[in-house]
Amino acid sequence: MGRKAGPDEEKIKKIKNVLSKNPNGLWVREIARKTGLDKSIVSIYLEKYIKNDIENMFETTNKWVKIVRLKKYAKIK
Repeated sequence: MGRKAGPDEEKIKKIKNVLSKNPNGLWVREIARKTGLDKSIVSIYLEKYIKNDIENMFETTNKWVKIVRLKKYAKIK
C-alpha cells in the first residue's frame, strides 16, 4: 500500500495554474506558498515533470535569483 509511483497530476496542475496566472514568473518559494505545496516538492516537480513547460529566468539584484515562468505554448491539463 501507499501512494502510486510517478507524478501526482493534481500537483502538476496546481503548479501550472499558479504559473499561468503569473506570466512574469515566480520564485520557487512563491510557487510553493501559492499552491500550498512544500518548496522541495515544487522544486522536484519543476525539475522532473514540468521542465519542458517552463523557462528558468535568472535575474540579478545583489545576488542571483531563479525565477520560473510557464512557456507561452504550455498546456494546462
